Amino acid sequence: MFKKIFIAFLCVFALAGCGKIKDKELVLFDFESGSVFDEIHWKCHTLFSLSDEHAVQGKKSLKLELYPSSYPGLFPALKYHDWHGYKAFCFEVYNPLPESVSLVLRIDDKKDAFEYNDRYNKSLMLSPGANQIKISLDSLKKSETTRPLDLKNIYRFLIFMSHPEKTYVLYLDYFRLVRI
Repeated sequence: MFKKIFIAFLCVFALAGCGKIKDKELVLFDFESGSVFDEIHWKCHTLFSLSDEHAVQGKKSLKLELYPSSYPGLFPALKYHDWHGYKAFCFEVYNPLPESVSLVLRIDDKKDAFEYNDRYNKSLMLSPGANQIKISLDSLKKSETTRPLDLKNIYRFLIFMSHPEKTYVLYLDYFRLVRI
């Protein structure tokens, strides 16, 4: 009898553990279908398309074409605003050029974060080839201050170039929050 109870307990414990594996990450965008375009704010001088090239998760990536202009980039609409309890914001970028490319990551915890010092800003230098970006959520502080972002209320993130002088093509994939 004790053996059956012990085996039942182990099965329940194992199944409960399996559910926690899914909780270790929250996928924000993976670009597997055209429906993702409904979640992107379209902006002039930026073209988006799904690509079979340089996918990290699944079969597709987002081909991002950035044309000379002020701030071309990716401006997705977030469905999940509570980042509390996660450790890092991660995504993948493939740079097909033979030289490094600079991108800017901006994260806002309120809708009206118009001032530079009222949001998180980070310059990302992308090497040629595959780049895994991992931003510790503990490091999300307002620019030029020590005030952390409100992780329970992340309004948006943006990835863009500042005034590119030529056209750039990048491949983005697998935007996620991770607990480990």
